[in-house]
Amino acid sequence: MILTYLSALLLLQCTGGYSDLLRGIEVPLYAFAGGQATLSCTYDLRATRLYSLKWYHNNTEFYRYVPTERNRPINIKPSHKFSVMEEFRNDARVTITLAQLRVSASGQYRCEVIAEHPSFRTEAKSATMTVLREPLSPPVLVGAREIYEPTEVISIRCQPRRPFHPDHRPTLQWFLEGNQVESEWVTTDPGAFSQEHSGISLHVPGEQVAAAGGNLQAECRLSLGSHHLSAYKTLRVRVRMISYVENYHSSGPGKSPAATFFDYLLAAASTALLMGRL
Repeated sequence: MILTYLSALLLLQCTGGYSDLLRGIEVPLYAFAGGQATLSCTYDLRATRLYSLKWYHNNTEFYRYVPTERNRPINIKPSHKFSVMEEFRNDARVTITLAQLRVSASGQYRCEVIAEHPSFRTEAKSATMTVLREPLSPPVLVGAREIYEPTEVISIRCQPRRPFHPDHRPTLQWFLEGNQVESEWVTTDPGAFSQEHSGISLHVPGEQVAAAGGNLQAECRLSLGSHHLSAYKTLRVRVRMISYVENYHSSGPGKSPAATFFDYLLAAASTALLMGRL
């Protein structure tokens, strides 16, 4: 019994225990026709050597790396769906780029790693990528004005430039000065992304913009997988100026004309300085 346990323990040590040979793969969720996509396969060879690494598209092999084949370690098979180029390769990762993508390049991509003799241990991981026919476009902002009053609520709607298939819906998010907007300032239109004029709306109290100096940059970000495009709008609110006419009349009878005139000049200088900052 002891000898059996020691033999099993030695075997686990020789094969690297229960650690994964194939660590993971990176395949984008979406790509676009005529564009490209980068795929990576990461593996761990601390306890063994690599016999081969292969990439498959819908069970059809299109890339093979066999280190022991000195004359031709890399074998790339031509395809009418995409072209293949190896971008990076070391003892832990292989990265390839698929270019000139066609819509037919959509489907399942699988990386298969096989360990060297004597185990020939095989592991594989797969992921799905969808190639869309039309490129991604920035969202559209609707209802924005050039300037607002502090008492107003600034409302702007953000929507996709074109409708999307229900299975490939992008997400929309609002940001102010690079920070995601709180949920109470955002409303989602009914039937978002299923109609031409749907999306999400931003509602910002004008006093909030005034408190920030009168200007805030709003960003609506459209995301589809790892792809992001944004539309921007600077929100501007009128900031109440100091009225030197009001100061002049409120100077009171207790002040001399010279003091009143001095207050007038001081108020005028303050107003000019404030306008220069804006």
